[in-house]
Amino acid sequence: MEVFKSTMDVCIFLRDRTGIHVSLEEGHQAEADDLFDIVLQDQGLPNECEDVFALWLVSPLLELRLKKKHKPFFMVQQWDELCSKYTDAKAEEIHDDEPVLMFQRNVFFPKEQEINITYEQVLCNLYHEAKFNVLEGRYIIHPEEYHMLAGIQALIKLGKYNQRDHIIETYRANVHQFYPEHMYKKKSSGFFSKKKSQDTREPVEERWLNAHRQISQEFEMEDVSRVLGQLYQRYLQICWPYPFYGAAFFDSFINKPLGKLAFLKRNHNIETWTAINTDGVCVIDREKDEVLLAVPYSELCWEYGEPQFDVDDDAFPCLYLQFLTNETTSDGVERRVTKILQVYSRQAKMMVALIESCVQRKKLKRQGIPAIDDVDGMTGENEFHSRCTNKLDKLCLTTFTTSGECLD
Repeated sequence: MEVFKSTMDVCIFLRDRTGIHVSLEEGHQAEADDLFDIVLQDQGLPNECEDVFALWLVSPLLELRLKKKHKPFFMVQQWDELCSKYTDAKAEEIHDDEPVLMFQRNVFFPKEQEINITYEQVLCNLYHEAKFNVLEGRYIIHPEEYHMLAGIQALIKLGKYNQRDHIIETYRANVHQFYPEHMYKKKSSGFFSKKKSQDTREPVEERWLNAHRQISQEFEMEDVSRVLGQLYQRYLQICWPYPFYGAAFFDSFINKPLGKLAFLKRNHNIETWTAINTDGVCVIDREKDEVLLAVPYSELCWEYGEPQFDVDDDAFPCLYLQFLTNETTSDGVERRVTKILQVYSRQAKMMVALIESCVQRKKLKRQGIPAIDDVDGMTGENEFHSRCTNKLDKLCLTTFTTSGECLD
């Protein structure tokens, strides 16, 4: 009897918006590890990249990192169930949601090892992913550094600045491709907002033009095509110091602190990203584009909280984050206290699992044991929140003494 082998067309996307198309016999049985090797071969990447990158299933609703033995075809078949379990999306949104197979950074790859990478094609992939996170508003950095990043990106994409071709109208028309939305769109102010004084800063497009001109002058004697690796690295060097670099991002929300006008607020929640990487956890306000909390694992305890369905049918599971901080009393005395923040998310269980995997890998590294399926590393945790200031006054927190006494 003749046996027919089914052939499946597979597309693996990269963060530079290109894709690798292959036809595979028995493609529905292909494992993530097999598809990963196809990308390495197509891109001319070294085998060491098995630590740097991973395959993910990514959609507007959910992002899942695949382990080596996962079979993407069968996970896509279960996508509606996964979205129902791990997101708060409506049925029609889940029905329309389609994941793509994405080759991107491995969340377990340590930052201090990435700093030593010099292979241009590897840096290219890391650059495009960092650029994606910057433009999507996931990486919240100092305003001045957005201009530096846009200047580097312009040199790579538009070539060296010249006064004839690079006019201000060109920058103005393309600003959305080089900056996150919050850098060039003015947000409407509320009824009770104070009237702000006229903004005298240079427009974004002018700052961008100057940054492009400056980086072009720096590489004036170089052929841009021959220094791409240096430019990718320069871009990444700006992103590396931030605590959320290389993180997995989870949809979440937290409660707003109760203020005097709380009864006037329709929404008592703050929509957030919870960013988790090998060094710690960050909570980012998605509406105001600011980092609210950044805590390294050395200062953090965590716990999963089941939703209380007997109280509220729409209750969410949550991630409890308990962390140490200093607090000044009304008498001017500084004391060491612990704070607890509740982060609500359908993906809370996944968040806890990722935190525990990261911490376990740290422990194994200290003991000299290589981690299974990944490698691990550790950046100086004292530097974890050096680029971000925790905004505890914007968080709804419970405070305890170090001995466990509840203060408020």
